[in-house]
Amino acid sequence: MNFTLIIQYVTVVLREIWLHKFLCLFGFALVSFFILGVGVFWPSKFETSATIYADNQNILKPLLQRQAAQSSVQDQTKVVRDMMHSPRMLNKVIEQVFDVDSFESAEEKEAFVNNLRGKIKVKPLGAGYIKISYSDKTSGNTYAVINSVVDVFIKASAEEQKIESREAFLFIDNQVKQYKDQLVLAEERLKEFHSFNLDGRDADVDASISRLRGQIEDLKISLDEDRTMIGSLKKQLDDESEYSGKKFKADVYTDRLEKLENNKSALLMNYTEDYPDVVSLTYQIEDIKNAIRESAEEKKEQSGEQAGSSGSEENILNPLYQELRSRLSQVQRDLKAKEKRLNALEDLKTKEFKRRKRIAERGAEKAELTRDYTVTKRIYEDMLERKEKARLSMTLNVEGQGVTYRIQEPALPPLNPIGLRFLHFVLLGPFLGVFAVIGLVVVYVLLDQRIRFPDTLLGLGVPTLAVIPHVKTPFTKRVVRMDMLICLSLGILIMSAYIGLAYASKMGFI
Repeated sequence: MNFTLIIQYVTVVLREIWLHKFLCLFGFALVSFFILGVGVFWPSKFETSATIYADNQNILKPLLQRQAAQSSVQDQTKVVRDMMHSPRMLNKVIEQVFDVDSFESAEEKEAFVNNLRGKIKVKPLGAGYIKISYSDKTSGNTYAVINSVVDVFIKASAEEQKIESREAFLFIDNQVKQYKDQLVLAEERLKEFHSFNLDGRDADVDASISRLRGQIEDLKISLDEDRTMIGSLKKQLDDESEYSGKKFKADVYTDRLEKLENNKSALLMNYTEDYPDVVSLTYQIEDIKNAIRESAEEKKEQSGEQAGSSGSEENILNPLYQELRSRLSQVQRDLKAKEKRLNALEDLKTKEFKRRKRIAERGAEKAELTRDYTVTKRIYEDMLERKEKARLSMTLNVEGQGVTYRIQEPALPPLNPIGLRFLHFVLLGPFLGVFAVIGLVVVYVLLDQRIRFPDTLLGLGVPTLAVIPHVKTPFTKRVVRMDMLICLSLGILIMSAYIGLAYASKMGFI
């Protein structure tokens, strides 16, 4: 930084101020009186504030914290701001503080309400404390408005909480009644469905179908056995005659027995012992053996009797034939009974399949009815619980046990205005006047194209022989002293007028 150049510029600025001393005095006076005039017409601004506390800490809170829906202090600043800025509250404040008849039109009143809304500031202080501040031109209006705003807010908030809790209770109570009617209707529908639905469950039908299938399979196997038995018996009947001689020989039974055993041996080569034909042959073999034993015993009994006179043989019924026919008839009756039973079981199975189809078709209807009943019941129980909470909340608000607002720090009448006051403009006027004059001279010197320094000539390549300083003669000194006295007198005169004007404005004479 070139201090020499700065000193040169300072010297030039001071010289220019001295050369234009009367013009600089006029500029100083003009700027000073202008600042003073601004201070005279500058509006005063008084501000006061009150602190309220949003309290929901009461003795009932720990007892009813899960039963009653108490208001929260989480965002009470926004609630307070919205309520205080509402037109309803601001109109009440205007009615209490200002004269409503002073507004010539509704538009003027609306503009005043908007202006009042902008001056009311709401700020959170933490832990439930909220600061309300208001600023106005006069101390009286500021104090009256802030007290009216806080008073109207506290009363309105208490009343609104009661109204809100009452309306919430009535609304939930109406919803509970509606859902109760829906629940009763859903129960009736479900009861009617169960009273007309006699088909049972899917599991019961599946068990019945499975049981019928097992019985049908067993019955079909039994039918096959009976048919095989009938074929075997018919074949044996064909081999036997209905009548036989009274004196039959044991060798006849022996031949028959041998023939049956051969047939049985032939079947056992391909089948097991439980095969129907093998079982039938087994029974026949046992019958033949019994007949042989009975024939031997009969011979012994008749050996001492007299032989018949005639040599002809008397025809009698063949007992084996009668036995086979009796067994054939029994098996045929059993076969018909089993066939009828099979048809009955098939009909039952068909009915069970139809029953299962009906259950599947009505399952969707039952699921829908059950779902409607379950959802309605859940909502009804939830609304019933909410109704009880709303009733307790309404009782708390009526008793003043909900969120309450109380004045923690009341507003005080503002004694001094805030911001820039008249004294600030009085003190600021002379300083700004001096700085304005010096600034204008500095700008003039910087913008002036005249050559004021020898170094400028050297920079332009012009040789400089010598620098002639200003010579102060006795006459020049007398003139300088005279000008200084005149400037000092004018400065004293300007400052006296400035102070007098400021005093007159302060005392209200202007």
